[in-house]
Amino acid sequence: MRINEAALIKVLSEPRTSTTLDPGPVLHSTSARTALRRCMNAWQRTFDAYKKPDIEDGLEQVVAAHLAGPSYRNAMPLLTGYEGIRNFIACAAHGILLGAIPQQMGGQLLYSAQVALATLQHETARAPKTKPVRSSRQTPSSAEDLASSKVQ
Repeated sequence: MRINEAALIKVLSEPRTSTTLDPGPVLHSTSARTALRRCMNAWQRTFDAYKKPDIEDGLEQVVAAHLAGPSYRNAMPLLTGYEGIRNFIACAAHGILLGAIPQQMGGQLLYSAQVALATLQHETARAPKTKPVRSSRQTPSSAEDLASSKVQ
């Protein structure tokens, strides 16, 4: 048991950064399912990179899962636009359920999404309202049209 504890202490004290691993292709779709798939693929790639295939130790899997969490978070969609915020919330909730995101950090991420959504709604409400444009049929285009419209 002490060997596993020593291995855990060594791995946790000298973790490799997840920024060295590619999170995957940039998300272009507005689908929450696509965003979740991207986050899960990033998590799986990092998990597989840290897990040694010849060792079936439960502790090794726990460590690999712990180290894959940052990759999941790095692959999350940006908080831009309604679809991005929606997809971010879906990934955050799913990550909390899977344990890829610690609960305290999950609360912070969901609060960030709430602020982003409120800001988006505030910007939409403040957007200047444009006056309706009259069609060319209603606006006389020449002096003759103006005169004929007055006669009628």
